[in-house]
Amino acid sequence: MPGKRIITYLTVISFCLYYVGSGGVSKTEAKKLEPEKKYIVCTKAAGELEKMEEMYDKTEDINRNGENCLNDNHMISLQLTEDEADELAEESQIEFVEEDVCVRASINNEDEEIDRAGWHKKECTRIKKNQAEDEWNIRMINGDKVPQNRKMKKRVKIAILDSGIDYGNDIQLAETVTLVPGEDGMSPLFMDGTGHGNSVAGLIAAEDNDEGITGIAPNSEIYSYRVLDDDNCAPISRVVEAIYMAIDREVNIINMSFGVDVYSKALAQAVKDAEDAGILIIAAAGNTGKKGVQYPAALDEVMAVGSVDKNGDVAESSSVGKEIEIVAPGELVRSTGVLGDQLVSSGTSLAAPQVAGVAALIWEQDLNASADFVRALLNESANAYGNEEEYGNGLVDAKYAMEHYKEFKKSYKKNKNAKLKENTAKVLSFEDTGCVKGSWSKDDHEYAVPSQNRNVQKGARFPDTEHYKEIDFSSENKKYIYSGMTNNPWWHGHQSGNYVSAYIYETRLANQMKYPGYVAVPNGLTDSAKRGIDADLAHLKQHWSDKEVLNNASPTDGTKRAFIWGMAIHNLTDAFAHSAYAFDSTDKKWVHLVHNVKNAYHNNPVYACADDTTKFAERWQDARRAVYAAMCQYDKSAHPSGTYKEFRYVQDSSKYRLGNIYGYVAAVAGTTAASGFLNSSCSTK
Repeated sequence: MPGKRIITYLTVISFCLYYVGSGGVSKTEAKKLEPEKKYIVCTKAAGELEKMEEMYDKTEDINRNGENCLNDNHMISLQLTEDEADELAEESQIEFVEEDVCVRASINNEDEEIDRAGWHKKECTRIKKNQAEDEWNIRMINGDKVPQNRKMKKRVKIAILDSGIDYGNDIQLAETVTLVPGEDGMSPLFMDGTGHGNSVAGLIAAEDNDEGITGIAPNSEIYSYRVLDDDNCAPISRVVEAIYMAIDREVNIINMSFGVDVYSKALAQAVKDAEDAGILIIAAAGNTGKKGVQYPAALDEVMAVGSVDKNGDVAESSSVGKEIEIVAPGELVRSTGVLGDQLVSSGTSLAAPQVAGVAALIWEQDLNASADFVRALLNESANAYGNEEEYGNGLVDAKYAMEHYKEFKKSYKKNKNAKLKENTAKVLSFEDTGCVKGSWSKDDHEYAVPSQNRNVQKGARFPDTEHYKEIDFSSENKKYIYSGMTNNPWWHGHQSGNYVSAYIYETRLANQMKYPGYVAVPNGLTDSAKRGIDADLAHLKQHWSDKEVLNNASPTDGTKRAFIWGMAIHNLTDAFAHSAYAFDSTDKKWVHLVHNVKNAYHNNPVYACADDTTKFAERWQDARRAVYAAMCQYDKSAHPSGTYKEFRYVQDSSKYRLGNIYGYVAAVAGTTAASGFLNSSCSTK
């Protein structure tokens, strides 16, 4: 961000060289040359925050979807020099000042085995190859032996702080929010930037619907907070903001599958406040081996989860230390991916959510139970066959916990230090898990799986990110080239243009990347829309190597095709948000769903829900169906373009309509093709 005291490195070098010959620089001048870092400043009184903001540059690491939770807790993230940070720390009105370091997702790609000695001798039941319907890791923790309670009226609420979770991706979401800068309006269908969040959430709550994997606790209510960016990193200030948002939602469990090596007072305070609010906090121990458990897992209030492999042995990379509380499978674990994929990954990132899932199963029995009780039962029921600094209390065991639930609850009421008979059950071990490692990248900056649909997902997210600006010289304003409905309706399904013809044209241009040839312009596409799409893709072709695009100096033609197909799919699905209408029963008319109350019909907040997946939710279910239909076109061997038929799911609904859909389909394919589509021709005035 443009700061009040930012000086380029070139200027700094020139300045210093100039003064070498004239006796050096003054203390004031030297201070100005110091590099700035990001710091979290905590004040003793809320009123001091305004002074801080006036004196220093505030960072922009939390987007507008944040709820000012940092400020509510007397904290702010600022750009400071080291001297400024030291001076602030000495002032009486300041509680503490610390560097706003970044956490990183706890994903690992190593799968070595190691023998351990433990509390009791480990006995195994060896399985040659996992051919059961349940994943090997679920079987190892006996999650397949616990019947699901489908009659629950209230559900266990779990906040997942991660890289986001895609709406409708086999996981039912109560809320999905991104706090990453530049993503304020990210489509909920493509929220996960790396695949990490989907895989974590899938292990907890993927639905039991014969599609993909089934999570340990599919009846859970999931709250997703995207804090990790596309490098799977997040500043602590953003994590703290999300923790307080989860506290406000009164969740039962917080899962954090990331870590950092340094202690943070801000993070520790937020975690302590979450514990005081009755929340069970579970975090990945990290993949640093003998270097020790990372934060937040290392905090006393947090259950630190280590990782074991297919033999039940602690993974070589799994962080060890006295803070380890429990372990779960984490090496070559299959989970939910992007756009229907299943992904295989390794690390304590995948172990932690399995403990969270078992915790949810326990909590389902009585939502009035305390977090301390659930934590105690998890620990007491674990299979303790390894030494404490590597295995903690042992391997989490869903079956043993549920079988002894009533017994332990009765004892716990009398004595908070109640014990269970030691769990000495045989551990299932697997020669072949049925999971392969090959689908995961070893690149340190690309922890997520570059699966066959990974680049389509990148393209689908791209129009909602603010990366490239152009100057409108007539007004001397800068506008983003791809994002924004007003300037770029052809990428955002906006009814101001024929989004059906735009989608078809975009997929044809995408196919041309790999299969060169004449690209026919579909009927209904205006010259201005065609020029806009052509200009945007011409610009994009110059930026394939950019980190925000493909981060690849020489992407294949197939990769380019996938990315542009993703952009087209974004346009397809956005129509279900930005061109959707709902029926107003009072005035007996269809009204446009918008983003802001001030633009809504009669300023009614009911209609200010364009991107809200909980309002007129049928739209988003149909949008997800449209994604799968589009992917079927993408995957066909004949390489056809998209068609108007991908919009057909709106025909099944009586609860919403798409603006101008009849006219747009008719323009593309004729009135016979459009006959099944209902048109809404109402005004928002």
